[in-house]
Amino acid sequence: MIPVGLRILKTLYKAKGKMGKGSAFVADKAGKAGFTETSQAITGASKKVHQGTRYVGKKIKNNPKTASAIGGAMLWDMLDNG
Repeated sequence: MIPVGLRILKTLYKAKGKMGKGSAFVADKAGKAGFTETSQAITGASKKVHQGTRYVGKKIKNNPKTASAIGGAMLWDMLDNG
């Protein structure tokens, strides 16, 4: 059985790739349309999100049991409120 923490990490990697491609596409469109400052803001935000996902990924790898417990608590809370 795969711990919840590793599942979160796998999902995080997938989301990071999709967000990177999507933000690059939107920034490119904005830049070509003449909205250079908007394009720079999108690129800057994308870089900050990338740094955040790397930080979370490192924490999950270093503390898989804690990450699994947090993921389980979040799941329990979502199911309990649903």
